[in-house]
Amino acid sequence: MQRSSLDVVGPPAKGFRSTRWVRHRPQRRCCRVLRDPRSGARQALMRRVDVGGFELRVDVQGSGPQTFLCLHGLVDRLEIWDALAEPLAERGRMVRIDQRGHGESDAPEGPYTREDLANDVIRVLDALEIDRAILVAHSMGGVIAMTAALEDPGRVAGLLLIGTTGRCNEKVASWYDRIARAGETDGIDGLRKAIYGEKSGKSIVGDAQGIAHVTRTLASLYSDPLSEKLNGLVCPTLLLVGEKDPMGPRASEILAERIGDARLRVVPECGHWVHVDAAQEVLEDLDPWLKDMTT
Repeated sequence: MQRSSLDVVGPPAKGFRSTRWVRHRPQRRCCRVLRDPRSGARQALMRRVDVGGFELRVDVQGSGPQTFLCLHGLVDRLEIWDALAEPLAERGRMVRIDQRGHGESDAPEGPYTREDLANDVIRVLDALEIDRAILVAHSMGGVIAMTAALEDPGRVAGLLLIGTTGRCNEKVASWYDRIARAGETDGIDGLRKAIYGEKSGKSIVGDAQGIAHVTRTLASLYSDPLSEKLNGLVCPTLLLVGEKDPMGPRASEILAERIGDARLRVVPECGHWVHVDAAQEVLEDLDPWLKDMTT
């Protein structure tokens, strides 16, 4: 899957909101069914889940007492978890979603807050009748995962946070604002050009207005840092960050210092997408962490 350079916390070098209208994707209740080539058993089910007036695209694989809910970063979509989807499904139930405005999910009217996006996560759990889940989250997804853990701690069994942060500076907030304005005024093409440049052949799948609203929630990390709220969060947390992540390991170190029951590992020779470039290392860190959680 094509990766984006936007979901980094710097330029390169209150509850659920009611909605009056929604940009709907074509209605597809079941998008794809995968079957085991040997047994023919159903392995994965793509579906659309109502989260309170709009729908998100959701993929569910595997079964078992442990649930992993995967949250992608900005301008990514659920396919970014392809390398980990099957291994996680072997360890329990793996759920991954296109967040609002992204991929094939709907984009409700904005503006959005971080709490709105966190509430989407809880509503997915409700719709799938899942009591608690480990939130596996990358970059922007990590901001949403931590917010969900603060808002509804009883629903979050643990956090696996990859290349994320809890704050940004004024320069980065202004950069996010420019990206959002491009999406609002010139649509997906404007968003693409603002992120990748005029001549880039890269594409973005989603709703430009929805993505712009989500981008502004990241800009809010300057005026309302999430990291300042984490001292009261006690949740089993595993933080992984690439040694060469443009944010630098310090962003994850700050989170590890603030969250109770957190451990951190810096992954050598990796950048921002550790879950893509070093999926096996993620699993090697995940398994002992899971074992410690249950003993």
